[in-house]
Order: sequence, then structure tokens, then C-alpha cells
Amino acid sequence: MVQGIKSHQSTRPRFLGQDLSDSQREGILKFADFIVRGKGPFAQTVGSRLEMTEVAVFEREEDGKTQMRMVFEIDVTREMLNSGDKMHGGCTMFLIDVCSSVALVALGIATHKYANFVSQAISTVFHAPATEGTRLRIVNNTVSFGARTVLARVEIWDATNRRLVATGVHNQMPPSAPKL
Repeated sequence: MVQGIKSHQSTRPRFLGQDLSDSQREGILKFADFIVRGKGPFAQTVGSRLEMTEVAVFEREEDGKTQMRMVFEIDVTREMLNSGDKMHGGCTMFLIDVCSSVALVALGIATHKYANFVSQAISTVFHAPATEGTRLRIVNNTVSFGARTVLARVEIWDATNRRLVATGVHNQMPPSAPKL
């Protein structure tokens, strides 16, 4: 069992919706642990505190396609703040990037599809500030999973004060081969 990813309520997230095999669940948890706690030092103190609380695989009513909802939570701490003592926009973008990336790869794992992507575009709207001590709930919903691009929609909620902090749309594509 992967020990790194944990929930605020328990040691593992709730898995909801369509059944996932034990190996798919472990694959999702291993990938999430690798991404949010990766090798590089960038934002490692923030990523290492992300808690996956929910993983839901479902069939979208409108087109019958399998989609993923994944929820993370984190408490806003001092190192996440800007000079105005509000969560830094770069930190918000980091949360959108890594959490939606995990949701997209998890959908690939759930549907047995290849899922090696890099960011193509991230569009973000900031709605309200988050301050130190605020509990954030990061809700990720996949939207599309095609051969050339994949996309997830993200909402970052201030769970403490019940208000929307930011929304984002993250579009990814397969990486191109390096030109040497």
C-alpha cells in the first residue's frame, strides 16, 4: 500500500462510482504520490501536504463517456502566501497544475489509456483571497480525454469560509520528441 497520499479523515481517499481494481487504485495512489511529492524541490513543502480525499469514476450523462472527479485538500500555510498575506497566484497555479494532472492520469489508468502529457495551457480566474489557516478543497473534474489533448476543470474552494477562491481549466497534450 502506498503510504504517502493520505486523507484528512483517514489514511486513504474514498473511492466512489465505477469499480476500480486494486491495481488501478494502487496505480493512481502511486502516481499521485510521485507527482505531488516528486524529486524536484520546487513547491515540495506544499505538494507534500496535499491530501487526496476522494476519487470518483463516473459515466457522464450527456455522452456516456467515463470521467474522473478527484478532490484534494490542504491547509494554507505561511510559505503559500504573497507579501499581502494572501495565497500567492503562483501557488494557486501550482495546485491547479498538479491536482488536475493527477486526475487526468488517473482517468487514463481507470480507462486503460496511455496518459503521458505535458501542459499546453492553464487558464485561471481568481475569485477571492485565501489566508493563512484556511482549509482549501481542490475539486478536479476531467472534461475530455482525446488522442491529442486532454482537459480538466478545477475549482479551489475555501472550505473554512465557504467561498470560491479560484477556477482553472488545464489543457494537456502528449510531449513532442526533442529535436537534437
